[in-house]
Amino acid sequence: MMDQDLQASMIEYYTHRASEFDEKYKGCRPLSILDPQTYEHEVKMLSETVKASCAGVLLDMACGTAFWLPHYAGNCSHITLFDQSEEMLSHARDRAASLGIIDQTAMILGDALSYQFSENRFDTVLVAFLISHFTEDQEASFFQILRSIVKPKGKILILDSVWNDAYAHTHKKTGIQGRSTGDGREFQVYKKYFTEDDLSLFITKHGIELSIEYFGRSYFAATTVIKK
Repeated sequence: MMDQDLQASMIEYYTHRASEFDEKYKGCRPLSILDPQTYEHEVKMLSETVKASCAGVLLDMACGTAFWLPHYAGNCSHITLFDQSEEMLSHARDRAASLGIIDQTAMILGDALSYQFSENRFDTVLVAFLISHFTEDQEASFFQILRSIVKPKGKILILDSVWNDAYAHTHKKTGIQGRSTGDGREFQVYKKYFTEDDLSLFITKHGIELSIEYFGRSYFAATTVIKK
């Protein structure tokens, strides 16, 4: 189980980092070790997967600043932007407004593991860089929630962080990391990284068979269709 102090530190970190959060997709991020062009290329690949995979009534779970919103908005009849940080949601709201889609967008502040979503509500759930912050128990609970809120034959798209040999010099594959914001504040977060073998275990751990759409040096994209 994750202790309350660590959970509070993680929420505070992402709240304070909201204004600079999108810089990580340009390689300006904590513990960056790859060439910035690698990150930019992989973000482009993820963006194309998002555009191809997301449609209908969509939930952007832990949306952050809604960075991916411009890539899926045109495919969706209704969008729910959900995050635990009010500051992140403020940036997400601004992004939705700039795209002219506020009328078809709901904003919800909440905890993904405790919020009471309606069952069979969403055609697509986008889960970007969230499960890497869950312990094994939290991950199991989260996928039970996902199975209940996605419509039959609905799709889940997962974007998250890849473990590779270059990281081994500076990272732990799973554990607590120190993070800092641009103003020098220090925080701790729980973080894990995934190999392709890890993703193949989702069928035995969660009853979910993932199809890997992209697997790079830093990021991956994987989808599953929920059968009920």
